[in-house]
Amino acid sequence: MALVGFRAPALPIPPGQYSSQQQSELVRSLRLYFNLIDSLTPQQAQSYTADSFFGGQISGSSISGGILAGFGKGLEVPYAMLMSDQDQASAGITSENIVTLNRIIFGDGITVEDSSKIRFALPGQYLVTARFQFANRGNAAQTFELWAKNTGVNYPLSNTRFDIPARKSASIYSHVTANISGILTVTNGEYLEFAWWSDGADIYIEHYAAGTSPTRPEIASVIVTATFVSALPAKFFPVLSDTLSIQGQIPVVVVVGAPVVPTGTLSLQGQTPTISIA
Repeated sequence: MALVGFRAPALPIPPGQYSSQQQSELVRSLRLYFNLIDSLTPQQAQSYTADSFFGGQISGSSISGGILAGFGKGLEVPYAMLMSDQDQASAGITSENIVTLNRIIFGDGITVEDSSKIRFALPGQYLVTARFQFANRGNAAQTFELWAKNTGVNYPLSNTRFDIPARKSASIYSHVTANISGILTVTNGEYLEFAWWSDGADIYIEHYAAGTSPTRPEIASVIVTATFVSALPAKFFPVLSDTLSIQGQIPVVVVVGAPVVPTGTLSLQGQTPTISIA
């Protein structure tokens, strides 16, 4: 370990002849120096650097650089497990259906707003996994698609298509479990939603009550888990509110061989571009 800014004491300059006083001063200075080094918390150092840390605790407002290894005990990050115990029907073959969630099983820093909007207290990148229990109540095979949305806008390339066979009988439906996952980026003010579409009106996201003989737990129609993965990289986006102006001399105009020199200047104007500094 290196003690940045740590200073060794100034040793007394030896005289030409042996001096017991000088020898005592030298020993005292060396004793003081080694006492400081032996201390568990040398106060004379400005900062501390090391290749590895083993055991103990590290606390403070920020830790940068190097590698911290261990079990991660006490580490807290935003997380949540969200569910729905309701049946959710299709609004029609030309409609987008928004998935609703009515139960927060557990979580910290992640909430549900307006029954469908997953809000994140901290901006960052989140690993999101979702499981949907689809059922076909109709007599024909049908297709449905499932995708993610960020603040009302579809996530690019997040859609997945599924096919579900016709029901077995009037009281026994066919089922498909749809699973999607990905690392999604969320900034301040943004929220996550899931949406689906089907080519028929007999597709449902189905919930089932607990079973008996044997005893079985209820089946949630939707299960969503979200875990914080990483903070967003720091970026600076200054937006200039003025206008862009390019000016120069107006060109000479030639009319029937006679040059006409106009007065004034040439001006091209437009919106000032946004500058991004990463």
